[in-house]
Formats: sequence, C-alpha cells, structure tokens
Amino acid sequence: MASWQNRLLAGVAAMGLMLVSGQLTAGVTEGNGAEANGQAEDDIFTLRPFRAVYRVSAGVLSGSLTLELEHRTGEDWVLTSVATTRGVARLFRRGELLERSVFRFTETGIKPMEYFRDDGISGPERNASLIFSHSDGRVYGTDREHEVDLPMNGEVIDRLAMQIRLMHDLTRGLRPDEYAVIDRGEIREMDISYAGDERVEIGEHTFDTLRLDHQSRNSSRNTRLWTSVEHEFLPVRIEQQRRGSTEWLGVLQEVRWAETAETAETAETGQQ
Repeated sequence: MASWQNRLLAGVAAMGLMLVSGQLTAGVTEGNGAEANGQAEDDIFTLRPFRAVYRVSAGVLSGSLTLELEHRTGEDWVLTSVATTRGVARLFRRGELLERSVFRFTETGIKPMEYFRDDGISGPERNASLIFSHSDGRVYGTDREHEVDLPMNGEVIDRLAMQIRLMHDLTRGLRPDEYAVIDRGEIREMDISYAGDERVEIGEHTFDTLRLDHQSRNSSRNTRLWTSVEHEFLPVRIEQQRRGSTEWLGVLQEVRWAETAETAETAETGQQ
C-alpha cells in the first residue's frame, strides 16, 4: 500500500490511540488555577458523559473518530473510541478501529480496570485485551500479540483513559509533565510540554485553548493537542507530527455533553 494511503489509515487508527496520549507519575507542576498552597480544589471537576466527533485527514484522504464517555453505575465509567475511514480511503481499507476503556473515578483519581482494542482497519495483529488487577498490582493480557504481565506500581494507565486523566488534571489547575502508559506490551513514559494559551478557529466557532505536546521517549512522533478551556480541556484540534512534518490532523466537529433530557448541551463547529 502506498505511503499516503498508510498515513491516512495510521492517522485514523492513531486518533483513537492518541486521544489519548496515563496516570500521573512523579512530575507535576502547578498551573494557573491551582490553589496557592498547591492543593487543587476537589470539586472543580466531576465527570460528565459526552460524545465528541472528529474529522481526521491526511492530505486529500479522510476518516472520522467518535469518542464517547458513559457512566455505568457508582464509580464505574466507560470510554469508547470508534475510528473509521471514509470517502476515497474506503476503497483501500474498510472497517473500524474500536477501543474501550473501563475505569473507576474515585476520590484519588482515575483507576483503570480493563482495556480492549479491536483493530478492523490495520488488522488483528494490533488487537489488545488488558486487565488491571489492583489486588496484586499487575496488568495482564495481550497487546499487539505481546503477552503482558507487568507491575503497575500505582502509576500505569491505558492509552484511552489517559485523556480523561489529562482533562481531570488540567481542569484542576495541574500541569502534569509525565505519564506512564501501557502500549505495545510495555510501559512507556510520555513526556508532556506546554506552549501556552492559543485561540483556535474551527468552522464558525472560536475556542480558547491550552496547547500542549506529548511524546513517548525515544520516539520520532510528536502529538500536539489544542485543549478547549470551555469544554473541560477536551481536545478540539490534534496533530501528529514526525520530524517536524504533520502526518495527519484531527478536528472537532461536534461535542454533546451530559446526554440526558435535563442536561443535554451541544456545541457544533459549523463545519460540514
């Protein structure tokens, strides 16, 4: 398959993997909004169900990603990501990439329980199924045909639930600079850097955002996020770059918060 086709397929798949981009490790710096004594207010952020739709493009090719957070019962939540190709790209590869993260949202933060990936775009060799066993502090399962049996050390999270943890930290005024993420059968350190506030126009809507970059150590790929202040730091624009060149772009099309009759709230960008 030609490289431009691969870039789109990788972009659609990576969008699901990178919205991603672990639970907090030792390095955390305070940002504007944290209390003067360094303790963030516990009641600033409470999870709300949402459904966000993104358009993903690599050159003239495109795909879409839907990210949905649902509340099960009590402390249990489910985050689901579905990425698909569309348009010309479907001539080369059909199917979808499904990811699901089950986690608990407790007073101490995000606690991963299960992670599942079914890659119908790139193939079953990229599938994953992980169980986070907190009773013995280990992660078990398979990831991209790698057997997984690793210690959590109280810090590891899956790639998908990482986005909720990031939103949680940023909304509380924290600025994490490291995450520990399980990926490709091993635990990888994700470095995070901040570029500051930026205004981003998407369609008819202007977002006030915090721009940040995250990158696995020893990787040539960098993911840049523009996270919306008004939407609890949900990314509204995502770029994946390799050695300074943009490989693919993801742009928010619509987000719906708290999908109940009483609290439904929708934001559309005005793009078609």
